[in-house]
Amino acid sequence: MAIVINGSGTVTGLAVGGLPDGTVDSDTLASDSVTAAKIPDTVEAGFKSGRKNLIINGAMQVAQRSTSAVAQANDSNEGYATLDRYSLEFGNSAGGTITTSKDSESPTGFGSSYKLNVTTADTSVDTNHLVFFAQCIEAQTLRSCGWDYTSASSYLTLSFWVKNSKTGIYCVAFNTYDTARQYTAEYTISQANTWEKKTITIPGNSALTFNDDNGAGLEVHFMLANASGRYGSAGSWTSGNAWGTSNQVNFLDSTSNVGYWTGIQLEVGSTATDFEHRSYGEELALCQRYYERFIADASAEMLIGVGVNASATDVFINYPYKQIKRVIPSFSSSGASHFERLTASWGAGSSINCQANIATARLNMGGFPSSTIWNATEVRITAAANDAHWFAFDAEL
Repeated sequence: MAIVINGSGTVTGLAVGGLPDGTVDSDTLASDSVTAAKIPDTVEAGFKSGRKNLIINGAMQVAQRSTSAVAQANDSNEGYATLDRYSLEFGNSAGGTITTSKDSESPTGFGSSYKLNVTTADTSVDTNHLVFFAQCIEAQTLRSCGWDYTSASSYLTLSFWVKNSKTGIYCVAFNTYDTARQYTAEYTISQANTWEKKTITIPGNSALTFNDDNGAGLEVHFMLANASGRYGSAGSWTSGNAWGTSNQVNFLDSTSNVGYWTGIQLEVGSTATDFEHRSYGEELALCQRYYERFIADASAEMLIGVGVNASATDVFINYPYKQIKRVIPSFSSSGASHFERLTASWGAGSSINCQANIATARLNMGGFPSSTIWNATEVRITAAANDAHWFAFDAEL
């Protein structure tokens, strides 16, 4: 039996009282037509095709660098320290320290959260007081996500879960790079130590532009404290330096303050839909475009690969990344002595550097016990507890 959809959207050709194969379910059709109201020609709110979350690691699953670190202004743990794609920043050398970590505390449906625990308080609120954690989204992602960012009637919606011991008004600042515009929004934590879901909607703006490249596009700042010289008005785009409003609480004012965030989603549209859960493997691959870490096992050696003796004491070894990087990455390692070359026996080196491109790297290792030049050789990273031996490639925004 043919089924025809006519110009008005009516479906005809269904048998009265049943389906074309003669079966009848509990919702028996009353006529041989189904109106267009039953078959919408637009996608209803709450249902979207394809990938929708512009935030990477929104469920706080991946922590390649570390599961915990103590951060303060101008130290090695300010910036990217624990959970992938999130940086913790102390603007203008604001005081206080925060322990940032991946935590198992989470609302139903999530296994991890981003925990921030104040370990040294800072009660001052002045022009130097600016603390936030943030994620930056590539410009080309904004260009291709479907958001008409120059239109005030086209929206992005941010949704997330938060649990905090300090109640009050907090701010989220959206900062664009190619046109240096900022949008400030507020949300309220109403009950202490209780998971609450928050939703923030931001419109496009005619002044916005995003380059079609892999540079910084939009940075989403979750404010923890805001300087008096950085106040703005909630609900509007500005070209000024507005990182929050005067209503922002000071999360750093007590060592009793502990906050958790998870389920962060930024999507096109004016409605927050269900969270896009991705597998750990998918999320790890997305993170590795920006940062990749090779970590020693605590109980056994880990072979890096097979290389060649470039001299009696030097080795060249090719290391293909797990994921192509956003840009040519910087290289870092835990220490040259953590790498060994196999000759008659394993021997440690004394130097390591890297020649990299976006797809692969050549590790240049030196200071090994003497061996025959141009012979092939294995290189390993030695076993270590607590992720103490590693090397990494960083292509973060």
